[in-house]
Amino acid sequence: MKLVLLAGGKGERLKPLTETSQKTIMPILNKPLICRHLEKLTRNFNFEKIIIIISYKKEQVIDTINKCIENNKNIVYLDQIEEKGTGHAIKLAMDYGGEDDYLIVYSDLYLSNNVYNNLIKLKSPGIVVTDVNNPINYGVVKIENEIVKEIKEKPKSNEYNSNTIFAGIIRFPYEAKKYLDNLRLSPRNEYEVTDAIRDMIKEFDISVLKIHRNEWQDIGRPWELLLANRLALDEEIKDQVIMGEVHETVIIKGNVFIDKNAEIKPYTVIEGPAFISRNTSIGPSSHIRPYTILIDNSSVGYSVEVKGSIIMNHAKLPHFNYVGDSIVGEYVNLGAGTITANLRFDHKPIKMKVKEDIIDTGMEKLGSIIGEHAQTGINVSILPGKKIGPYALIYPGCVVDRDVNSHEIFKCK
Repeated sequence: MKLVLLAGGKGERLKPLTETSQKTIMPILNKPLICRHLEKLTRNFNFEKIIIIISYKKEQVIDTINKCIENNKNIVYLDQIEEKGTGHAIKLAMDYGGEDDYLIVYSDLYLSNNVYNNLIKLKSPGIVVTDVNNPINYGVVKIENEIVKEIKEKPKSNEYNSNTIFAGIIRFPYEAKKYLDNLRLSPRNEYEVTDAIRDMIKEFDISVLKIHRNEWQDIGRPWELLLANRLALDEEIKDQVIMGEVHETVIIKGNVFIDKNAEIKPYTVIEGPAFISRNTSIGPSSHIRPYTILIDNSSVGYSVEVKGSIIMNHAKLPHFNYVGDSIVGEYVNLGAGTITANLRFDHKPIKMKVKEDIIDTGMEKLGSIIGEHAQTGINVSILPGKKIGPYALIYPGCVVDRDVNSHEIFKCK
């Protein structure tokens, strides 16, 4: 069997994070998504060949894999060049790979360890499915007797009356390739693999492997990276593991992982689950609250509170900051007193602009998404659900009440 990882898309809905980074290298507990897939899948399967479809920021994907996978001799990279959709990407892989069985995984997914372990049960042809609350945002599947009867990509209405969706994992025999060869452009101007699956139903019984909703997370929009990391914290951080330097006055509660060369300074409080990576610095007198993740070389300074957030590589929260339910990109520097608001007065779910649409995130608490190298002055307040693009500069004392573009200089009114 050959493994195909789809890692070429631009991740438009994941901006501002994907303006500077390929979506498949987003971190899950300090490990890039694509590396996590490769590690877990090759542990359970002996693949003859691994085919990785690349395009947007392809050098980042290749460089990331080279750093995290020691034995990569059986990895082949195929440049999609024109990003024409999932059907086109899989056809490209099967054209190269020839007659064989294929396990195809979308690389912008979080999967639990249990899913990786159970993929051996996925028959060929077969797809992995799960249930969600908003199925029309995905490929909606109608199932009878564990066989796919209908599938439709992002329908305008849920005509199947089904909450079951295609979860981005397929097992295809080479005989299925003819359906990819015959694909036509969809209304979204892409070649959709779900259209090929729909046509295959006439010839093949396509089986399903159903997984639990809490074992899977699509990472297509910024807040979904937060949700995926929270699932990983619950699954993988089961105890206190302390390898860094922790001052005797520090209080640690719950399940917390503190990696080598991390320094936790006096009078800091850490509440788990939390993940604190290598070469990080926290405190003194700071408060790390549950579901916080600090990536390599980030720092949280004096009297800073961080809750439910991801603080990326080399980001700095120097003093008197509150960061709640937010993502702070690489090399971001927050001025003293910068606050990310994460709750509406009316406690309604927070909305966020994704491309040109205003989306209800379904999250009561959600702060801001800050792209890499952005900087704020002192006493800046950022309202819930706002995004700040890479290299943006926010002047002191401002209230950020709208999204800020990359490289924009945001001055107070």
